[in-house]
Amino acid sequence: MDILHLRYLIAVVDAGSLSQAAVQLRVSQPALSQRMTQLERELGVRLLDRGPRGVRPTRAGLAFYRDAHRLVRQLDHLAASAADRQEVRGLVAVGIPSGAAVHLAAPLLSWTREHCPGVRLELFESMSGYVEELFGQGRMDLAVVYLDRPGTGADDVPLYAEDLYLVGEPPERPPADDRIALRDLDGVPIVAPGTRSSLRALIERALREQRVTPDVVADVESLGTMVQVAERGEACAILPLSSTGAADPGLPKRLLEPRLTRHAVVRTAPGTAAPRDAVEVVRRGIVAVTRELAGDGRWPGIRPDGEAT
Repeated sequence: MDILHLRYLIAVVDAGSLSQAAVQLRVSQPALSQRMTQLERELGVRLLDRGPRGVRPTRAGLAFYRDAHRLVRQLDHLAASAADRQEVRGLVAVGIPSGAAVHLAAPLLSWTREHCPGVRLELFESMSGYVEELFGQGRMDLAVVYLDRPGTGADDVPLYAEDLYLVGEPPERPPADDRIALRDLDGVPIVAPGTRSSLRALIERALREQRVTPDVVADVESLGTMVQVAERGEACAILPLSSTGAADPGLPKRLLEPRLTRHAVVRTAPGTAAPRDAVEVVRRGIVAVTRELAGDGRWPGIRPDGEAT
C-alpha cells in the first residue's frame, strides 16, 4: 500500500463511480479497479460495494476513507509548510451549498488570495444535504450549514438569515398581493430538493404545522432547474430570493406567511486535518465577505445574523 492507493480510494468514494474517478485521475478504469482490488486484498477487508448504480464504501471502507483522507491531507500540508513556516499556509476544504456558492465562492477565493496567499482553498459546491453529508464524513474543514432557528453549536459562527418565498404562480388561484399564506398551498404542485436537504425539511415541517399536505411533484437537486420549472408554470418552488437571481424578472415571488426563515452558519470540523491557523483565517474570510456582500446589496435577500466574528 502506498500514498497513491489512498488517493485513488478517496477519488472513488468522492465520485461514487469507478468510471468517473478514472476520468478525474486520468487513468484507465480497469487499472483503477485493479488498484482497489489490490488494496482490499492487502488489508483483508472489503472497502467498496460495487453495483450497477456505482460504488459506495462499506462501513469499514468509510472508516478507512476518513483515515486515508486525513493522512493524505496531513502529508500535503507537511510538504507545503516545509517551504515557509512563517506564513499561514495550508489546504482548507470548504463546503458551500449551491445557493450560497453563487454569491460567496468567487469573492471568498479573491479574499483568500489577497489576505492569505499561502492558503489554498478546496471548494465543494452542492445541494445543502450533500454538503452536510460530506462534512460529516470528515471531507471538509469548514462548511456553510443551514438551520431553521438562530441557535448555534459550539463551533458554529452565525452568517446570515433569509426568508423563503413561493416562486411561480399557483394554478387557478393566483394570490392578490405579494404575500401568500402557507395554508393556501394545499394542493399546489411544488418541486423541492431531495429529502436530505435542510430546505426540504424546513418546508415540510412548516406545512405540517399548518395542516397542509405538500404536493411535491418532483425531487430536484438543482436550484436552476427548480426555477426553470416555476418559470414554465408547471409547478412552484419555495426558495430564498438569493437563489432566484437568474429567473425571469416577471416571475412572481411571494413572501410566505407565517414567515419562513432559515439561518446560515459556518461550521468548523472538530478533527480538521488542515492547520488550525489556516482554518481560522478562512473562517474569518467567509464572515467578512458575507458581511461585505450583504452591506453592498450584492447578495439580495440576506441580512446579518448574530454577532459573527
